Amino acid sequence: MHNQLRNSLVISALAICGVVAGNSGAIAAPVDSADIPFNGTMTNMCAFGTPTAGTLGDITSPTQDYLESYSGTGATDASINLSCNGDAQLAITDIQEVSVPSGMTSSAKYISVWDSNGGWTYFDTTGWNIPSLITGPSNQNLNVQMRVSYTTAVKPGSYQYTTKLTATPQ
Repeated sequence: MHNQLRNSLVISALAICGVVAGNSGAIAAPVDSADIPFNGTMTNMCAFGTPTAGTLGDITSPTQDYLESYSGTGATDASINLSCNGDAQLAITDIQEVSVPSGMTSSAKYISVWDSNGGWTYFDTTGWNIPSLITGPSNQNLNVQMRVSYTTAVKPGSYQYTTKLTATPQ
């Protein structure tokens, strides 16, 4: 009786294994695959880094009637990094007086931008603006120089100016 029970259990176990093995073979299907597409159109873009402020040079005589960032003691150009993944048109706005001593009236403003490729953009108070095309992709430092002339000699005091550079992707 003991042998019959054992044989019965062995046969049952084998039958279960056969069913499991048979079912797993029956579940398997042919392998199929599909390509999944991704697409899009990338735009041209530019990004400015953090600007470094320029410094106006000290006047060199008591009758000097202009301030500038490219000559005189302590003068430094402003600078900023520009990265573009394609071509861009570079333009600059007129110099804006943020703070000057009272009674100071400007007679002319000049600003120039020099890029590491040797291109220049000039701007003055008459609106003469020659935009500069930057050929990209590029990652370059831009130097910004300015000069403001006044109707009288420069007075002692604090002078602050600002301008805006714009890079328009082409």
